[in-house]
Amino acid sequence: MATDASRNLTSTIGSDTGDLAQHALQRYFSRELLKTIEQTVVLDQFASKQPLPEKSGSKTMRFFRYDEGSAANVSTITEGTNPAASALQIDSVDVDLTQYGQVIAISDLASATELFNNLEQATLRVGRDAALKMDGIIRDELFSNDADIPSGNNIYSGSTTSWGSSISAVDATDFLDAATSLKIQAATPINGFFVAVVGPQVARDLMNDGDWIAAHHYAAPDNIVRGEIGRLHGVRFVETTLPYRAAVGAQFTYAPAGAYYGSVVVGAEAYACASLNSQSPFAPSVIITNGADKSDPLNLQTKVGMKFYTAAKNIQPKHIARVYSTTNYGQ
Repeated sequence: MATDASRNLTSTIGSDTGDLAQHALQRYFSRELLKTIEQTVVLDQFASKQPLPEKSGSKTMRFFRYDEGSAANVSTITEGTNPAASALQIDSVDVDLTQYGQVIAISDLASATELFNNLEQATLRVGRDAALKMDGIIRDELFSNDADIPSGNNIYSGSTTSWGSSISAVDATDFLDAATSLKIQAATPINGFFVAVVGPQVARDLMNDGDWIAAHHYAAPDNIVRGEIGRLHGVRFVETTLPYRAAVGAQFTYAPAGAYYGSVVVGAEAYACASLNSQSPFAPSVIITNGADKSDPLNLQTKVGMKFYTAAKNIQPKHIARVYSTTNYGQ
């Protein structure tokens, strides 16, 4: 015969099913991480990368280039008389380097109870953020108010020849004009082509052109560069998810939601990235600190950080053309 205690226990379990579900069923956490949203950065691969040696005694790097040739330097020789001697002319471009850095803190409790490897993810994060920062530095230099970029190298979509609200949606002819401008300036192609870096919105409009050749249709598709999507009018197109954008009243100020898009077309050695040997943004110096000290006597935090010392500079402005436009993409 059941005792009063056993009858009460049976009654409790049978009648309080909601409470049982609350305490017996637990949320399951998947150990497979979802993919992190990562931007596509491409500008670094067309830069001339120049190292600043350690202990060089300077925070500025100077680039040199000889003056371009001219047929006017050659004169007729009078018999027996040497032509007047002239000197080689050389130009220089100075680049001032700047240091950048980032630190991520991980608490001791986060490490002790972690479901994922926080230290590994923090290390990956600072490396990826370094790439994003460097891409932005290059982008802003390419679209800076650089008076040495010839006026004809600035292409404005539509019937206008200057920055303003009359700029219209991009047209394939804009990039033909940009390539023509670079040819006029005797810019050297990169492996036989000038390279355009465009956002997905601009790329969408160009892909509608009947002359567009998609990258997967190339005769040698294995030779494409990172981000390359196609060719048009002798220009190779590379797509970035971080294109230059600006508002109507601020041509040289990057605005992530700006209505106007800037696409850049470059030849060889158009711009450079100068970096300290030991602090390159392309292989940032990652530092992990762990252990008690005066600032953290209880060892409550592990810190993951990175630093790099760099600058971007337009070293041959004549080899840079910029196409400003809107797009027909409706969002």
